[in-house]
Amino acid sequence: MSNFLKEFKFDKVPHKIVYLDKEPLKLSNELIFFHNKNKFRKYLNKLQYLFKSYTNTPLQAAGIRDSYLKEELSEKFLIMLLSNSETVKNSDKIIESHSEIELDKSCFYIKSDTNFILLLSKNLEGLILGIDTLEIILNQIIEDYMIRKKFDDYIKVCSFELIDCIKSL
Repeated sequence: MSNFLKEFKFDKVPHKIVYLDKEPLKLSNELIFFHNKNKFRKYLNKLQYLFKSYTNTPLQAAGIRDSYLKEELSEKFLIMLLSNSETVKNSDKIIESHSEIELDKSCFYIKSDTNFILLLSKNLEGLILGIDTLEIILNQIIEDYMIRKKFDDYIKVCSFELIDCIKSL
């Protein structure tokens, strides 16, 4: 039996969600919410304090260094990457491998993988919806972890890809 949540519940079912058969991301205090634009930094507070409410320590947030991210990718997307300081050094590769994703305005894309959670959007409205959706997912994961009471193990996020929009496609 797995010791982590593998499917999420939503009030409004996302346009597309695919659960992947990969190793989960292990949440730890070494993870940081990296972003490419200061204009949406404040919206990450709700995710930081979600962790604080359970662990008494919020995860940090920081900008992605220009040397880790090509300007054209930063111009194309609003980006949030939850990863450690080593993984963020590969931001270009991570985001380029997802740069062909077609996102309409007010849409977002989330991918959870073994080493990161990536959130992409073309505009602030889609990014905020993505952060809200990520909050729903992370809250379910942490609550499930607390119910299981396996505190000697990491909180794990299953691998998945999700696309959704303010309005249905």
